[in-house]
Amino acid sequence: MSPLEIEVGKTYTNRGAGKTQRTVIAIGDEYRPERFWSSNEPPNEPGVLYEQNGKRRNLYLGSFAQWCGKEVTPNAKNHRTAASVAG
Repeated sequence: MSPLEIEVGKTYTNRGAGKTQRTVIAIGDEYRPERFWSSNEPPNEPGVLYEQNGKRRNLYLGSFAQWCGKEVTPNAKNHRTAASVAG
């Protein structure tokens, strides 16, 4: 999934079996993870604050987007995003 498709308030499921769900609480620089486990520099992108099984955690936006398989927000209405308009 593209980082441009990730939206606050939406719930997403993982790729593959799709059994894990995460709801996006907020997106911004203030939600970047405190630790970065790589030999490279941390990405220069916003963080995502999400909730999974009642716990709140952070990931970089790109990492969250790579994890996403599809949106599964209950009762979600289809609406246009910046990415779909630019399409």
